[in-house]
Amino acid sequence: MPEYGLGFWQCKLRYQTQEEILEVAREHKRRGLPMDVIVADYFHWPKEGEWKFDPTFWPDPDAMIAELKSLDIELMVSIWPTVDRKSENYNEMLEKGLLIRQDRGWRIVMEGVGNCVHFDATNPEARSYVWQKAKKNYYDRGIRIFWLDEAEPEYTHYDFDNYRYHAGPDLMVGNVYPVQYSRAFYEGMKEAGQERVVNLTTRHPIELVTNGVLHSGPAI
Repeated sequence: MPEYGLGFWQCKLRYQTQEEILEVAREHKRRGLPMDVIVADYFHWPKEGEWKFDPTFWPDPDAMIAELKSLDIELMVSIWPTVDRKSENYNEMLEKGLLIRQDRGWRIVMEGVGNCVHFDATNPEARSYVWQKAKKNYYDRGIRIFWLDEAEPEYTHYDFDNYRYHAGPDLMVGNVYPVQYSRAFYEGMKEAGQERVVNLTTRHPIELVTNGVLHSGPAI
């Protein structure tokens, strides 16, 4: 475990702007309060399935990350595996077969800010696609920790027999989703040369993945 993984992680639902997150970090340091990690939670992106900072509210992520590092604070970002039908990546992912499929009905898994479907984490091409987006927009900027949220599509708990993965039907393979989702980032980070990988993977129990080992905690 890297030392920052053992320190104090600061998070709330949610910091809405770059300046807000920086002010919290600065105030901790002014008061002499410890902070090793701070989290940019979900919807810091323009749309689900666009794994990048929304430039309207996060106009200079490079400067933000550099300032946090100067304060000895690592930035964690929330990743969701959902792809909005109106997102910039949806049509390409649909054409390449990188999204969860359905035998019947409208291709939608979750209604939230938009109508979304999860990427198919059992498909190695889909794992590579999502990682490459995250690498370009987060990792290459210096971000080394990811909160892999929404890691268990809700329908995996029920008898929704119409969903299909690259690895097989949901009723047979649905519960493997969190592991394959984590795998996309773990393997990408190792390939990029990171020695010690710490990502938070959440579904109904809290899970922490360190160096490829999955540790489960109490249910939430």
